[in-house]
Amino acid sequence: MKIKQERLREIIREEISKVHQNTSLMEDVLTSKEKEYWSRQHRKEQLGEEIRREWQLLSETSIYRLVTTYMEDGFIIVSADRSCEAESGVKKCSEEQVARQEQLNRENRNKLKQVLRRSGFGYVPTLGGFKEKLTDPETGEPVIDPETGDPVLVDTEFPERSFVVHSRKGDKRRNPEELRQLGLDIANQFNQDSILYKPPNAVDPKAYYLTRNGEVDIEFADLTVEDLDQIFYTQLAKGTQRRYSHIPENYERVYYIPKPPNGMQEAVKRYGETFYRMK
Repeated sequence: MKIKQERLREIIREEISKVHQNTSLMEDVLTSKEKEYWSRQHRKEQLGEEIRREWQLLSETSIYRLVTTYMEDGFIIVSADRSCEAESGVKKCSEEQVARQEQLNRENRNKLKQVLRRSGFGYVPTLGGFKEKLTDPETGEPVIDPETGDPVLVDTEFPERSFVVHSRKGDKRRNPEELRQLGLDIANQFNQDSILYKPPNAVDPKAYYLTRNGEVDIEFADLTVEDLDQIFYTQLAKGTQRRYSHIPENYERVYYIPKPPNGMQEAVKRYGETFYRMK
């Protein structure tokens, strides 16, 4: 008997829900590995539900079109999220550690939204992320690969929430330096390794990957979609939440931005955000 995809999702959700609701089963029957597995599956299912409910697909063509609309006036890409591994300085976190980090990330995202609203710049939330340097929790310094001498970078399996922050069209009173400084302040406040900064075209046609100290890490003479892939690189393998450092040719890169508000009340709650309805 064939089962429709939506019904299969419902069955999986029901089974995961049974495991999570039955605390005694989790404690007395499942092994540690099984608990980790089901907890991870539950997080993936929650993410999938959120994407279907709140986010809309943005093609590579659309994301480039969206970003290029801001190139004239300038923009930055920032995040308040950190992976558990990068924040704790370990190669692999337990599910309990991951849950604590996710809660911290949610709190930081809300704080970042308040920062952006007070700044007066517009912003567009995105599902994406940054490659993060593994940090030694004792010294706070980046962990160095002894073989290459380069900082160890950590890929997060679940996509981060980033923000494209842009100057508002026609606002000629803002100094371009204000946007750059805002990005650096955010990077330092939320322990981020870097930001993307695109000055207004009239000031500088190039884009820059800046460290939190304002130093140029990477320079882009002509910002392309491929460059954006290096910056916020959500990679979903045909709808499943998987991330790859090197994506096989048979996988497709996709990006998401929030769906527009359903009414005035929701729009007021999301004050400061720039809305798009993708066809």
